[in-house]
Amino acid sequence: MTTTESTAKKCVFFDMKHSNSAARIRLWLALKGIGNDRVETKMISSSAQLSEPDFVKINPLKKVPAFVTDHGMPLFEASVIMGYLQDRFGSDFGEPPLLLDTPEDRALVELIVRCHDLYVASANCTQPNFSHTQGALYLDPTPTPFTPAHRTMNAHTRAAKLAELYKQLDWVERTCTVTTNDEDDSPPFLVGNRLTHADLTWYPTMVMIQFMLPRSIGWPDDFLEKRFPKLAKWFGHCRSHHHPIFDKVRNDILEENQKEYDQGWLQGVKEDVKANPEYKWNYILD
Repeated sequence: MTTTESTAKKCVFFDMKHSNSAARIRLWLALKGIGNDRVETKMISSSAQLSEPDFVKINPLKKVPAFVTDHGMPLFEASVIMGYLQDRFGSDFGEPPLLLDTPEDRALVELIVRCHDLYVASANCTQPNFSHTQGALYLDPTPTPFTPAHRTMNAHTRAAKLAELYKQLDWVERTCTVTTNDEDDSPPFLVGNRLTHADLTWYPTMVMIQFMLPRSIGWPDDFLEKRFPKLAKWFGHCRSHHHPIFDKVRNDILEENQKEYDQGWLQGVKEDVKANPEYKWNYILD
């Protein structure tokens, strides 16, 4: 852990390997070539560390990402940290630029990021049993070693959040500038012709939901190809044609997910779905 003392000599980024929200920061730093001499990364290995007093001073919400500037200012929320990094280091580390040229394209990037953060990856209430949409995929209906009592989710809420996740995936599929035309050789990024914050935001989340949706909810393994061909093309392009950090982030997330899955993680959600057939769970095979 660190403190927020103003004598800090460099920025500090608090990360967790399996966190999709923190992974976008990891991607940005690696793509820009910013190492520990400028931004020190401290990897948190257990949820218990998020409740330690020193960490709570930095992020009272007890989650990652969290950040301390080299002036000792604590920051949290991924988009805020990304904005700070861009303002602070973006011009010094120019390639790749990660910013598009027109106001319209930059606004679309921000819209895609905003919808991800509001409607998929973040809870808008910090009180017990309020959760982000993505929690529908892994929060158990009753307390387990993976889900404390204050984070459990009932079937009605889970089904509603799954509908929201599908809605947001469908919106990104329709809104992004990726084309499925095989004769179009333009780079398939979510907006424009190069990597942006939109790609860095959605990529780790897509890694996570590709692992969870088939295992906990029962969607087919190839749900992207079946229902979201633009996103499937985009996801494959990110993995195939870019900095090795994309595969490293993917492997980090999947390694942690698989480790917990082998210990019984997601089984409670799977059983909850099976026990409540009156709700709609499958949006892919309609």
